[in-house]
Amino acid sequence: MTTGGPKMNLRRQFIRSTCCLLLLTGLILLVPCSGYAEQVVIDANGQFDFAHSLMDKGDYSRAISEFERFIYFFPTDRRVPQARQLIGLCYLDDGKFGEARKVFATSYRADPESPLAKRSLFLTGESYYREGVYDKAEGFFSEVLKRDPTFSLRNEAFYRLAWTRMQENRWREASEDFKRVEPGSLFYEKADRLSMESLKGEDLPYKDPTTAGFMAAVLPGLGHAYVSRYKDAVIAFLLNGVFIWATIESFNRDNNVLGGILAFFEVGWYSGNIYSAVNVTHKWNRKVRNDFRKGLFDSVDLRLISSENRPAGVMVSFRF
Repeated sequence: MTTGGPKMNLRRQFIRSTCCLLLLTGLILLVPCSGYAEQVVIDANGQFDFAHSLMDKGDYSRAISEFERFIYFFPTDRRVPQARQLIGLCYLDDGKFGEARKVFATSYRADPESPLAKRSLFLTGESYYREGVYDKAEGFFSEVLKRDPTFSLRNEAFYRLAWTRMQENRWREASEDFKRVEPGSLFYEKADRLSMESLKGEDLPYKDPTTAGFMAAVLPGLGHAYVSRYKDAVIAFLLNGVFIWATIESFNRDNNVLGGILAFFEVGWYSGNIYSAVNVTHKWNRKVRNDFRKGLFDSVDLRLISSENRPAGVMVSFRF
C-alpha cells in the first residue's frame, strides 16, 4: 500500500523548505544589528578640530571638505567665519591663489570692520606675495595698515611689507619698514636684525651689463669670462674666431661669395655674443640678490588666538 505519489512528496518538500526559510528569516530579524543600532553624532568641537588636524597634516582638500561640513551642520556656531577663513588658508597653502582670494573676499565683505576681515586683507596680500605679484601684495599690506589693525596684525603687516620691498630690491625702504615693527611684537627681534641686514643689499657684488657688453665686443667670450662663465667664454671665442678666420681666408682667396656668406653669419654670432654677455650679467646680478635674500632665511608662525586663549586656527608660515 503506497503512502503517496510524487506530487505528495514534492508538496512535503515545498512545505519543509518554506518552514526552514521562515524560521531562518525570524532568527535574522531577532538578532540585533549593531551597524543599524548605533547612530553617528557630529559634535561641533570634534568636527572643527578634525578639520583643523587635516589642515595641519597638509591634507588641504579633505580639510576644506570638513570645514564646509562644519559650516553646513553648525551654521550658527561663532567659529563659522573663522572656518571660512581657514578654507581660504587651505587654498593658499595648496598654491591655489585665485580660489584663496575668492574666499578672503567673501570673508571681508561679510563684516568689513571685523578683525577677521582685516586679516582677510592681509592674507589676500600674502596670496599675491607667494604668487610673485609684489606690487599688488604691497597694496594690500599697506591697506591693512590704514584700517587701524590690532597690535599683532599691524606688526605682521609692517614685517611682510618690508619683505615685499626686499623682493623688489628696494633695500632702504625695506629697512625703514623693518624699523617700524614695534617692541613686544613677535617679529621685533627679527625685524631689528633685518633692518640692518637689508641695507647690505645696496652693496652686493653686482656686475655691470654695459661693461660685459663692451668686453664682448672687444673680444668675443671676454664678457662671459667677466661673470665667471668660462665654458661659454671659450665657446664664444672659438666659434667667432673660426668664422672670422674662415671669412678672411675666403676673401684672401678671392672667394667673395663664400666670404660674404660667412661674414653674414659671423655678424649674427658676433651680435649674439654681445647680447648673451649682457644677458648672463643680468642673471648673475639676479642670482646675487636671490642668494642674499636666501641668506636671510626666516620662518615665523602667525596665529589668531581664540577667546579661550588657545590656538584657534589661522596660522601663516613665512618662509624666505
